Amino acid sequence: MADRIIKPELLAPAGREDVFHAVLAAGADAVYLAGKAFNMRRHRRDYNFTAADLERLVPVAQGAGRRVYVTVNTLVGETELPALLEYLRWLDDLGVDALIVQDLAVLELCREAGLRLPLHASTMMNVGSAAQARWLREHGVTRVVTSRDVTLEQIRRLREVSGLEVEAFVHGDLCAVQSGQCLLSGIVFGKSSNRGQCLKPCRWAFDLVSLESGAVLAEGAHLLAAKDLCLAQHLPALLAAGIDSLKIEGRMRSAETLAPLVALYRAW
Repeated sequence: MADRIIKPELLAPAGREDVFHAVLAAGADAVYLAGKAFNMRRHRRDYNFTAADLERLVPVAQGAGRRVYVTVNTLVGETELPALLEYLRWLDDLGVDALIVQDLAVLELCREAGLRLPLHASTMMNVGSAAQARWLREHGVTRVVTSRDVTLEQIRRLREVSGLEVEAFVHGDLCAVQSGQCLLSGIVFGKSSNRGQCLKPCRWAFDLVSLESGAVLAEGAHLLAAKDLCLAQHLPALLAAGIDSLKIEGRMRSAETLAPLVALYRAW
């Protein structure tokens, strides 16, 4: 008899409270979101959640049997470490289900402080090998969010060899560089992508102009990010690979966009 395929977790983003409720109602098993600091989507003040918001909303999700993961995924400066440790201790006391992290300082602070928080390695860590995943497991990580540029076979091997849970993006933005390691926004606008301020110039339309003739070769073309990710048609292969969590991108997206996407993937 064929092995029974266990459906993975369906993980949805939320940047505002209406989205939080909408994706849960649409069938998300877990929600990932952020506080007001130390996260990769900080350039809009009307997005992300205050401490009071999280104290109110986390029990709502957990009371319904769902999980809440908090992104603490910026690179951190030396002077920020005391505030970061205070924030980590607060999240630990709140009892969120996991943190999504990029900076190795978060792993070290959690270890030194004896915090109980499960740690998920962000896609920003660019985990693409089993050796890297094993190192992360030895330092407290329980799940890896794989790079969007690795193959399904690499993901399968990473999971088998490391023993870690594996989370993979199935829908949303495709970054123009390797899992977000981009300097364009910082160089052009002084808004660093690794400090949560990326203005996403790769998503803009550009004219392609010939240096020799000055002629416009392409007008208003999306030259850097030509396509978005949609793996709905590949779900059988993803399920067979044993991926633990299917992740939808979009903490800056609306409830009208995300709820139907969650419902589509939930239907599987």
